[in-house]
Formats: sequence, structure tokens, C-alpha cells
Amino acid sequence: MDRIINIEDLPQVFKTREIVRITHGRVSKRKINYRIKNLLKTGKLFKISKSIYSKTANIFYIGIYLYKGYIGFSSALYLHSLKTEVSSEIYVCTSAHKKKRRVLGRIIIPVNVSKQQYGAEFILVEGDEILVSTYPKTIFDILSVPKYANYFDMYRALNERKLTKKEWKELLYYAMDSSLTDIRRIGYALEGLAPAWFLKRLYKLSREGSRISYFFKHKNINYNSRWEIYDSINVRQWFNAI
Repeated sequence: MDRIINIEDLPQVFKTREIVRITHGRVSKRKINYRIKNLLKTGKLFKISKSIYSKTANIFYIGIYLYKGYIGFSSALYLHSLKTEVSSEIYVCTSAHKKKRRVLGRIIIPVNVSKQQYGAEFILVEGDEILVSTYPKTIFDILSVPKYANYFDMYRALNERKLTKKEWKELLYYAMDSSLTDIRRIGYALEGLAPAWFLKRLYKLSREGSRISYFFKHKNINYNSRWEIYDSINVRQWFNAI
């Protein structure tokens, strides 16, 4: 490809048609595909899917490219150095429902957080800038979307690195902009870890609601009367995770 186009001129992740565009159609698709095939063999390129290639094997960067979102959930805890092991599943928070993909031996799972698609920052990972949910937003997303959450990871992170007052305020901001169920999930799950002023604000909002909430599945088990919520998965079993 070096004779066709300097590989350094291409973005980290690109489509075949971008090469065609850059070369102004002077090089045939056949020659481009042949050169790409050789670069794949030498490990200078990685195939992501049909007609999509990457110069980096950084799965987090690839995930953001594919789904136009930010890294979240347990994947974000890993990038914040609050989780030591890399999971085979990488979570990307997106603004729409999309299908998961298997890429470079990992499964990239898009999670629709369209109502609160904010609260992210850039972190340098293997030389690439990766958009990752902030620590407080990571906790919020985990509690807001239990389907994709690992609560052992969440409690272990919270026990290892406490949120600062500024971060509790940030988390409160997300909670105040969420649903009654989210407010109750957060208050219930973080009672004993969160400061009194934080819980007091959430509890006041919780009491204003008239209906019962569910942490995940709608099963009438493990009821917490203070937060008026049923917890079918008993998330607090991991409260002391280390």
C-alpha cells in the first residue's frame, strides 16, 4: 500500500472506499485489495469487518469507531485502573440500539444510553485517545442499566477508590436527571458508601414517588421498604467486594 498511498495518511480505522477517495480513483480496487491482503498477513493491518480495517489492535478505539459512543460499565472501570482483568466483552455506550459484534477475539456490546449520552472524558490508552465515562458516570450507568452491569466489579471499585465530594456531586447530577427507579437503585445500592447529604437528597425524591420500583426483573422478592424497591438479583451481596 505504501506505493499506492502512505499508510500513515490513513486514520486508525478506515474503510476501503476511503483509500479510493484519497487516491482519486487512480488505483483500482483490485490493487488496493491485494495490498491490504499483504498488510493483513504481516500484521500491519487488522480486519474489523467487511471493507473496514484498523492500523491498531486497540479494541477500545475500534469499539468507539464502530459505535460512535464512549467506553462504559466494567470496561470503563478497567480503563480507570479500577479493574485489573480485561473482559472478553467490551461495553460501548451509544445513543441507539445496535447489534453486538465480534472483533479481534472480543465481543463489543453496544448499550443504549440515549437519554444520558454524556459524562465522558478522554483517556490515553496504548497511544490512542479513548472516550470513557467518568468514574461517577460509570457508576451511574451501571446502576441505571442492570442488564449489562457487573456489581462485584462496581463494589470492588468503590471499596478500592472512594468517590471525592466533587464526584458525589457529579453522580447526584446524573441521578437528578434520571427516573424515579434510577434514583431508588442508586440510593439503595450505595447506602453505606455514599455521604449522608447525598442519600438525603435521593431519599426525598424517592418518597415523592407513589409506585413501587424494581431493580431489575419484575419479581416481588427481596423488598427494601426504605427505598421501596424489589431487588431480584440481590446486588448488595457484593457490597464488601475487594
